[in-house]
Amino acid sequence: MKKKNKNKEKIRIIVDILMLILMVVEYSRIITGCLVHEILGISLFVLFIIHNYLNIWFYRTLFKEKYNAKRIVSTIVNLSFLFCMLLTIILGIPISEKVFAPLNLNGNMTMRKLHTIFGYWSLVLLGIHLGLHFKMIFKNMDRKIDNSRITSIINIFKFIICIYGIKAIIDTKFFLYLIGKSSFAIPTNIVISLLNTFSIIFLIGMITYKIEDRIENRDLYKVLYD
Repeated sequence: MKKKNKNKEKIRIIVDILMLILMVVEYSRIITGCLVHEILGISLFVLFIIHNYLNIWFYRTLFKEKYNAKRIVSTIVNLSFLFCMLLTIILGIPISEKVFAPLNLNGNMTMRKLHTIFGYWSLVLLGIHLGLHFKMIFKNMDRKIDNSRITSIINIFKFIICIYGIKAIIDTKFFLYLIGKSSFAIPTNIVISLLNTFSIIFLIGMITYKIEDRIENRDLYKVLYD
């Protein structure tokens, strides 16, 4: 039974990593092109279904057990992420220029704009979702590394990525995408584009992690967990 659980956990980790990679690449559509963007979108949808299946316990326990503040926040974030992802995928079908184009679904500019808005809100919610798990991830990393010098180097990299994330938000005018004021990414090379997206996700995750950590350290633990 333990071996089965370990295998399931390994599959879950692999699926989550692949989803993160595809999510990052999806925001480089202007460089990768429509066909790659749509194929990766379909692949992401498949992984999204697998991810939800592997975490089916979340839905089974929605109306069970006690809800504290932390669980309420986590549930709202998860359901909002699910909602935005599904809408992004659904709206992407009628505006398809390659894969679903033969269906002649005649998507309009409103659908395209909503696809962009929900897509970028999905990115924000992904960052928050990851941030709520950073404490557990960082603890596991510290246990496995057990080397203060390497840990210090990792912390420096975290800081650098966050600083770059701030720069990326400014350079890409990220907030405009969230309100539908911009529909096209700034043309750049693929490495910079991927780094921009990843650093923004990581920055949002770190902000979430730090807020949660600060609340705990200010004796509000009972508010969150009781």
